[in-house]
Amino acid sequence: MIIFFYGPESFLKKRKLQELKDRFIKEIDVESNSLEVLDGQTIDLKTLNEKINTGSLFTAKRMIIINQIFKNKKSKIFSELATYLAKIANEDDKIIVFVDDELNTKKTPLTTEQKKLFNFLAKQKFIQEFKPLTNAGLMNFIKKEANSYHKEISPSAALELIKKTGSDLWLISQSIKKAALSQEEKIISLETINATATEIFNEDIFSLTDAISAKNKKLALKILEEQYAAGSGDEYLLTILVRQFKNLLMIKDAVENKVKPDQTAKQLGLHPFVVKKGLLQTRNFKKEELKYFLNRLLFLDYANKTGQSEIRTELSLLIAQI
Repeated sequence: MIIFFYGPESFLKKRKLQELKDRFIKEIDVESNSLEVLDGQTIDLKTLNEKINTGSLFTAKRMIIINQIFKNKKSKIFSELATYLAKIANEDDKIIVFVDDELNTKKTPLTTEQKKLFNFLAKQKFIQEFKPLTNAGLMNFIKKEANSYHKEISPSAALELIKKTGSDLWLISQSIKKAALSQEEKIISLETINATATEIFNEDIFSLTDAISAKNKKLALKILEEQYAAGSGDEYLLTILVRQFKNLLMIKDAVENKVKPDQTAKQLGLHPFVVKKGLLQTRNFKKEELKYFLNRLLFLDYANKTGQSEIRTELSLLIAQI
């Protein structure tokens, strides 16, 4: 059996994958001995074949999750995999799950070799593309998230939440959790969202990156702990920090190219407040430092989404190295 999950909406993709893993563990492999997650960016066919065929004496099936195969630098692996998978696609004792980001669009075109594998995977029975939600989809998502905490949410509160989070499902989910746990009332109101939801340009996150840019480890670690104490989760903090350092790197580029602040905000699609704060922070960063922190955070984000790292510890270690 071959399953293919891809698309830019990482929250829904991770949730679907987790449901799949939980079901496999519950129904087939309680000890997780026959479930393995592989890095598709570096995998080769020989290693993959060995992993797929390393069976367990205690479970009848094996699940292999392969992340980001389309970022593999070995071009021949795509045609090799298409041929190999065609031979085992109907074997029910092997569950092979491919998980990738946005593929085969104008923004993310595929090479001729990559298309061979993509076209094969796209023909499989179990395939799902995770696209950004429409406005109606966002409202429905927010309603369901509130229901998961046995709450309802007013339409005005839902609209304000979308505005504050920029339609980011990681932030929306975290914000609803904070709002739901902060009140006893059944309906989450606009007032509650205004009091608990975190906007994209959160002052606490600016304070955290301020402390990092000032090389103030003690203050940065203190703010990080305060964020966790306030109920912020790994996904929320990573999402915010990745976005923040991406913004800082783009703003740094704009400064070097002598682009005016108002033009920078317009060109980058950023709120003027974000650009204003970012201009101050970039003075304390070299461009190489911004790239370094962003790459480290992207790696932690990947590790978190594949269950390969303890994010809270890794974030603390990263800050301790500044």
